[in-house]
Amino acid sequence: MNLHEYQGREILNSFSIQVPDGILASTPEEAIEAAKIILKKTKKNSLVIKAQIHAGGRGKAGGIQIAKNLDEVYEKSKNILGKFLITPQTSKKGKLVRKILISEDVYFSEFSPPVEYYLSILLNRDIEKNIILYSKEGGINIEDLSKKNPNKIYTEVIDPILGLQLFQTRKIGFNLGIHNNEFFKNFSIFLFSLYKAYITYDALLLEINPLIRTFDKKFIPVDIKIILDNNALFRHKKYNMICDKDDVDIIESEAIEAKLNFLKLEGNVGCMVNGAGLAMATMDMIKFCGGVPANFLDIGGSADQKRVEKAFCLILKDKSVKTILINIFGGIVRCDTVAEGIINSYFKIRKKINIPVVVRLQGTNEKIAKKLIKKSSLPIYYTDSLKESADKIQKILHDR
Repeated sequence: MNLHEYQGREILNSFSIQVPDGILASTPEEAIEAAKIILKKTKKNSLVIKAQIHAGGRGKAGGIQIAKNLDEVYEKSKNILGKFLITPQTSKKGKLVRKILISEDVYFSEFSPPVEYYLSILLNRDIEKNIILYSKEGGINIEDLSKKNPNKIYTEVIDPILGLQLFQTRKIGFNLGIHNNEFFKNFSIFLFSLYKAYITYDALLLEINPLIRTFDKKFIPVDIKIILDNNALFRHKKYNMICDKDDVDIIESEAIEAKLNFLKLEGNVGCMVNGAGLAMATMDMIKFCGGVPANFLDIGGSADQKRVEKAFCLILKDKSVKTILINIFGGIVRCDTVAEGIINSYFKIRKKINIPVVVRLQGTNEKIAKKLIKKSSLPIYYTDSLKESADKIQKILHDR
């Protein structure tokens, strides 16, 4: 589950990590009141207005702006709220900004400007260990740096049993150019607290970009991105309850409630499969046929008629879908159960189904399933092999 920046700040603050003062707002009027409080507290002359959406690249897209007085706070808040922000991590439509964070400007200093770093902790599934990625050059161009100068990004592997060790914090600090003893002491405390927060909250990713070092030897995370493991949310009920469903795709939100493994993609062929491996193979086949998968949908091994109906209806809600491929290998899930679910869906929402459906059902009760579909006289193309399914999908896409 993705957390908003203000929620990430809340987590880090609970581990005694200093974060910029900030107040959430959903209207320009609320932004003004928040600005007054922060300006009075910080004694600074500028603020940062930050759009709260689940996507990176907000700065380049105009979702992060500096305001130097209350008039600017009002105008810039008004310009950001209610707008669709398009970044490299959103769809072409972008994401609607419903909330903004009015934040202290930690760059404002009458002394020397702060030093920027990049730092993230994440799970490397290949080696089954957590790793720390870091670089001397933090900021909005970190993606370009990773492509042009990958040698400037360092990696530190953390043993899951031993955890983060002092010698590793020294190595990271040295590579970041933190040689001053007092600077390093503060950095070491910061890094240990950060890793503890990552482990405690079962995070899959904790990214800070930039992490700044101020003139008075403090390390402050300016922009925070945290992704929690959905499988561990029962241990963090607070965040499970306040999940921002408005910022999640509507179809994906319904799939979560129905306990279906669904992910919306930018394609034209909807697919429903049982088993993650078969789903990936089916998506590869769709690409090979000249189509693009519109979704990843695994109905699981314990699917019943209602589950199949719900999955089918979710695919139909995607207006970009030109055809649907249902590819089921019946083991625990019986083929006739899937067939009945498809047929029931047709009779319930017949008027909304105006796209071709290709079905391949093999395994338990496949003959019964085939008879049920043929007997229904519905416009469903039943296929006996994956190649036959591929050929049919290819023909449908060509004709449409």
